[in-house]
Amino acid sequence: MKDLKNMRAFIVDDDPFWTAILQQLLEGMGFSKISTFESGEACLENIHLNPALIFLDYQMGKANGLDVLQQVKSYYPGIEVVFCTALEDLEVAISAIEFGSAEYLLKANATEDTLSEIIESFQKTQTI
Repeated sequence: MKDLKNMRAFIVDDDPFWTAILQQLLEGMGFSKISTFESGEACLENIHLNPALIFLDYQMGKANGLDVLQQVKSYYPGIEVVFCTALEDLEVAISAIEFGSAEYLLKANATEDTLSEIIESFQKTQTI
């Protein structure tokens, strides 16, 4: 079983406030290799850093999160993606899951406990 906390995590979001909160929560959980990006394009340009986990926003500048999610999963299907959004949109949630997101996290519901549950569920399904 791989320990995701010792592996690289990406936060891809154009909201610096949300990014800071999520980064602080992850660091509090023991994550030490966190890279942040303000756009999907920047994430894809750095995907060679081989993140184990990506927290991906839906609404960003030029590319939306669904487009980025499809590109990530088509080339790197083993990366766990948590789709993060402030929108409660069932169609977006269904699309995110269909395109390979393992979780759909409403930003308003993001707590350390919620994130811990997500990370633990990923770790239970991973093997090395």
